Amino acid sequence: MNRDNNRIAETLRLYLSVLASVAYLGGGIALIASSQSFGIAALEGPLRYALAILLLVYGAFRGFRAFQQFRDQ
Repeated sequence: MNRDNNRIAETLRLYLSVLASVAYLGGGIALIASSQSFGIAALEGPLRYALAILLLVYGAFRGFRAFQQFRDQ
């Protein structure tokens, strides 16, 4: 029974990692795609794009790690 619980926990962790990756990527894309008047964030100019790029890079990193975890299972 303990082995099944570990497998369920690993699977749940993998799905949450993928979900977090998609959320970071989506946040970065939304920040780039939205206009200043859209009101997602009160950031302007280069700071806005720097944060968006940071979110995209971190989301890609989380996605890559989730892919590695999936491959190792």
